[in-house]
Amino acid sequence: IHCCIKNKTNMKLLKFLLPLLLVASCSSFSLNGLFSSEDKAEELPAEESAVEDIDEEVDEEEESEDEEEEEENVEFESLEEDEEVEEEENEEEEDEEEELDEEENLEVVSLEEEDEEEDEEEDELSALEEDEEDEEEEEIDEEEEVESVALEAEDDFEEEDEDEEDFEEEDAEDFEEEDAEDL
Repeated sequence: IHCCIKNKTNMKLLKFLLPLLLVASCSSFSLNGLFSSEDKAEELPAEESAVEDIDEEVDEEEESEDEEEEEENVEFESLEEDEEVEEEENEEEEDEEEELDEEENLEVVSLEEEDEEEDEEEDELSALEEDEEDEEEEEIDEEEEVESVALEAEDDFEEEDEDEEDFEEEDAEDFEEEDAEDL
């Protein structure tokens, strides 16, 4: 933008200097003619034709500048259009990438959910197996307790039987001793 402004100011300077240079380069122009008052009538038409030539040249320059500006505008517009097309393509690519990322994320999430469900099922199965093992161990412990209680009861019963037999034997001995004494 700065270059364009600089170029425009240079062009404006040329618009003013060029006519002066053209007038100065004409063979009919001389410093004497400027300062002398002779033949004013002859100089006026020559000056008018020089001014007309300068005006024509200035008009031509303006037209060429306008054409150049139009070309620059067309080029600039085409560049802008190209940039817009590239931006749209980039946006489309980004959208597609986002969609692919979303799909991948959904797949990952669904796989994670499946893994979690499998883990939960395995945990439930292992918990059930542990419960079954605990129940079996409890049943075995109960059976062992029942057996040990039964054995203890048998031992106690046997001891009582032995004690009763011992007692009966003692009673029988005591009774025999008493009978023997009585006799």
